[in-house]
Amino acid sequence: MSQPQPGETLQLVAGELHAIGQRLTYLGTMVQAQMQVSPQPFPAQQFQAAPEQQPAASQQSPAMPGQQHATAPESASQQPYPGLSPYPHTEGPTAPHRRFGSDLEPSRILAWVGAGVTLLGVVFLLVLAVQQDWLGPDARVAGGAVLAALLIAAGWWMHHRFAAEQSGGAGRIAVFALATTGFGALFLDVVAATALYDFLSVPTGLGTGFAVSVAGLALADRWRAQPLAIGVALSSAICAPMITRAADAVLLGFLLLLQVAAAPAQVRRGWPGLALAAGIPTVLAAFMASAVGAWVYDPALPIAIFAAAVLGVILAAITAGARPDADWTAIGLLIAAPIPAFLAGPLMLERPAAGTIGAGMVVLLLGIWGAGRFTPAFRGRLSARFVVAVGGMAAVAAVQTTLTFLDSSSWATALLCEALLLSVGGFLLRSPGVLLGATCYAIFGFLLTFFNELPIRALLWYGGGIGIRGLLAGLLIALVAIGLPIAGVRIGKLAKLPGSLPLWFASGVALLYGTASATMAACLLLVDARAGFLTGHILITLSWVVAAIALLLRGVRAKHLRIAGLVLIAVSLAKLLLFDLATLDGFARVIAFLCAGLILLAAGSAYARLLARAKPTP
Repeated sequence: MSQPQPGETLQLVAGELHAIGQRLTYLGTMVQAQMQVSPQPFPAQQFQAAPEQQPAASQQSPAMPGQQHATAPESASQQPYPGLSPYPHTEGPTAPHRRFGSDLEPSRILAWVGAGVTLLGVVFLLVLAVQQDWLGPDARVAGGAVLAALLIAAGWWMHHRFAAEQSGGAGRIAVFALATTGFGALFLDVVAATALYDFLSVPTGLGTGFAVSVAGLALADRWRAQPLAIGVALSSAICAPMITRAADAVLLGFLLLLQVAAAPAQVRRGWPGLALAAGIPTVLAAFMASAVGAWVYDPALPIAIFAAAVLGVILAAITAGARPDADWTAIGLLIAAPIPAFLAGPLMLERPAAGTIGAGMVVLLLGIWGAGRFTPAFRGRLSARFVVAVGGMAAVAAVQTTLTFLDSSSWATALLCEALLLSVGGFLLRSPGVLLGATCYAIFGFLLTFFNELPIRALLWYGGGIGIRGLLAGLLIALVAIGLPIAGVRIGKLAKLPGSLPLWFASGVALLYGTASATMAACLLLVDARAGFLTGHILITLSWVVAAIALLLRGVRAKHLRIAGLVLIAVSLAKLLLFDLATLDGFARVIAFLCAGLILLAAGSAYARLLARAKPTP
């Protein structure tokens, strides 16, 4: 018998290895199918019968003489090891995520619960030591520092021991719990030394607390441990009010510096949970401080609240620019941060100071909005949603500042002026968001005007003059009613008449009301008597007729202008027959009807000549 050549030997070995792999794949497929049908173990007889049930060997693989090879099923060629899952601790072969609650092992729960209980024990120990006068203040502060140092050292030692363990392992969780408790206790020790015992001045205590927070969060950043970072922030922020026992400027200062310390780690690692853990306690403390400040005078409290608002807005903008994936977190912090400052101003300060705080927030928010809207360097970093949210908060801040700075008698005029400016801005920028803000300002200003400066009774019955404020308010209503539709047409939001008919109708009603009120106010300013009231109504009717004819003449080639003119003609005739006929008397009634009729006759002939020259398009 001749010996095989070396090349033939390698070919035979390759064939055998390929056949073995196919057998193993077939067995894995059978085991997986059996496990899906029944949880019972696979019978041994099937393992023994599997080789006999295999089909003939593939012709693509070489085989030894007289031996057949098993061929793997077609699906097995696409999935080499169907019985193995590349994701451990999961149910299915392709499930990449753990189920909710899979991390709730008893050891992890005990570690975190133990950390929280220990930290509360430190707080209660400090409070009880003060109440019972145990030891002395020096010994209490020193003992707290020693306990915190021991906890941090124990966490450091355990970290090196469990360094090779996975991030979600029980040992690592215990490390994070120990370190969280240690840094939280050390932070509370600094708060107690500053707020309870006056061992540290406020600037020194704030600086020391900031250093402790930076150390804890830097350690979390080094270990890449988001649970540790959130634990340090939350433990310090939740337990600090238990030491200070008041929402004062000192507490806000500690929380502000804690938020500053958390910013680098959050931006570097992209931990939205850390941003919320550091930002929400500051907002809540500022809310409580706003409520307390209404009853307790503290000159430093408004400054701290305003600083918290400014810092929250700035950190939200930094988060939105550095971490686009945390966009909604940044928007939430942006909306929540300035609200306590809006409340604190009117409650705690006089009108000029409160208005100054609101104006500062307006400038800050508008600066961020302008940077994200017009600056190329920031336009690509800040998302469109965040820029819109900043603009909306700037509009809210402007309303709050307006209502705070001015007396209630000037609110309507100021809001209408702002609506007019925003209408011009929306027209120039072609921005739907700016147009929406202008619409909200206009609605608010119109409602205030309707109930204060220009009540409907001033047009229906003579009761004295409306005054300069009424004249100005009527002119502003008319200008805004013209400016908003023009800006909407330029942007494209009011291009189609049927879909935007309610908006056009509302603008038309506001325009008629504004012009009528301004005309009546001007007449009563000139003649403050019933003659001025009657003259005002004559001019209102005639001005509406003239405006309707102008629209008809301009609408020979524009259908929507013709429709507006016809509607205004109908409104003018309704006023002439239903109101003027009953209200006007004598010579005034004659003038109103004669002038209106002559104007309509002249307009009819002019319109007929225009139709003869050019047939209007439908």
